[in-house]
Amino acid sequence: MKVTGISREKGHTVKVIFENGENIVLDLDFCTQKCIHEGDDITPKEIKDYLSESDYIRAKSRALWLLDRYEYTERRLFEKLKAAGFSASPSAKALARLKELGLIDDSALSLRYAEECARRGISKREAYAKLYQKGFSGETVKKAIDGTLFDERSQIKELLERKYKSKLSAGETEKVYSALIRKGFSYGAVRDMLKEYSHELELNGED
Repeated sequence: MKVTGISREKGHTVKVIFENGENIVLDLDFCTQKCIHEGDDITPKEIKDYLSESDYIRAKSRALWLLDRYEYTERRLFEKLKAAGFSASPSAKALARLKELGLIDDSALSLRYAEECARRGISKREAYAKLYQKGFSGETVKKAIDGTLFDERSQIKELLERKYKSKLSAGETEKVYSALIRKGFSYGAVRDMLKEYSHELELNGED
């Protein structure tokens, strides 16, 4: 089909208009690289190939723009590209290339999140849920959690000191127990640490 017009569109794109009234939107740099001008004859197969390559370039550019602003999992990034109007094929191809370049690494990212959860006193069970919510696969979450040290006793003791000391001193042990269980800590660890910490309070005359 003969090209009858080329016009700039929003973003980094151009609209290529054909003599039959149809048009396609291509990446500006790609259009320049292919030297597409008014009067050119482009076959249907070339149009299909151009659209496929241009969509891949645009999807990759959009993914890089998103990653520059936030650390996304591969799944969440794919969803973002789909929401932006890109089809599955160019989105998947763009993400595959970014994985090759090391710009998307769910294993490393999930491990950082898991370690952050452990540092913040978040239980292993709650950390599982948080990582799932971020879009990591089940296998990736398990590897990250298994590769992170969650010291329940230390986590519980830190929470008792920082958040629940006054409640324990006021005799609200059952409320503290329930709160810690809801946070995902094991029954045995919560029970033992409450006994140990309450005993410390008694020895210090804070009962």
